[in-house]
Amino acid sequence: MRDAARGVLIGVIAIALLGAIASRAGWIDTDLPRSHGRGAWMLSRATGLTAFVALALDVIAGLLVSTRAADRWIPRKETVDLHGWLSPIALALIACHALTLVADDYIRFDLIDVLVPFASPYRPVAVGIGVLAAYAAVVVHVSFGLRKRIGPKVWRKLHYLSFVVFTAAAVHAILAGTDAARPAIVALGATPLAIVVGLLAVRVSRFGTAPRPR
Repeated sequence: MRDAARGVLIGVIAIALLGAIASRAGWIDTDLPRSHGRGAWMLSRATGLTAFVALALDVIAGLLVSTRAADRWIPRKETVDLHGWLSPIALALIACHALTLVADDYIRFDLIDVLVPFASPYRPVAVGIGVLAAYAAVVVHVSFGLRKRIGPKVWRKLHYLSFVVFTAAAVHAILAGTDAARPAIVALGATPLAIVVGLLAVRVSRFGTAPRPR
């Protein structure tokens, strides 16, 4: 059932992407139904910020697992479960962020804009960084299920992409967001960044660069 649902989803995305390519090439004249007003744009901003929070919490949970910094307050199994639970939540919010952009009537994004890096007419570099961060997040998430096949060493190297995703997502939010300079948004980005940097310092001081013993 899960494979069938995944196949249907991929097929729908492929058809929609081909339609966007045909529309840009002038082969067909189609226009997606879009939301008038600022509703879709505001929803996209909300899901984007929520996705960043979920991603930040996911990275923090992973560092709490590797550093054992929270073991005396939180059972280790619960931290591991939280880390695994936050990953698909962040991906779902990222997907909602992109799809609601397509529904917006102001910028008028299409699937090419949100799926192809640097193809967006709106701040292409900033949006492109966000697209690349989303793909890297998918790679990290998929690597969880492939850990036994690819081995712990390769999995650990792929897992380091989490920090790249987190950094790229922060850059995307700063450069693409229309309200990035607001104090609340700055605090939303700076707080998890400071926590991640602090936990990384703990990780390096405790274990260095050598693999942590199992």
